[in-house]
Amino acid sequence: MAPTQRPPRAQCGFGLIEVLVALTILSIGMLGLAAMQLNSLQNARESLNTTIATIMVRDMNERAWAQQDEVCTDLKGNWKDYVANFEGLPSAYGEGENIGNGLYDLEITWQGRGDPDDADYAPPHVNLVAFLPCEVEGE
Repeated sequence: MAPTQRPPRAQCGFGLIEVLVALTILSIGMLGLAAMQLNSLQNARESLNTTIATIMVRDMNERAWAQQDEVCTDLKGNWKDYVANFEGLPSAYGEGENIGNGLYDLEITWQGRGDPDDADYAPPHVNLVAFLPCEVEGE
């Protein structure tokens, strides 16, 4: 008795078109995952920058409290130098301003994502309005 063979039309398997469609869908999905990963890394970096700036603002506040019974000599200059010499933030700039009654507005601004030349661009910043128990000369 002769072995039975399947007719050619009843073959099972994948055709070239099905494989190409599957690979196209898979590659689009992988590109989407790569874009999500990149966005996640950028957001994590921005979060780290915000955390570093918050720690710096609180550190400056603690430094001023440490000089409680002394005159805070040139808080504005010290604050700007402290922020400018810090290596952790891109293009960081610090501003300290006496807003009256012992309250000081300490702010750090740095270069974030986006185009600084864009009219809608607002650089990320951290503000802390703190009571400092010292007098700043010249204000």
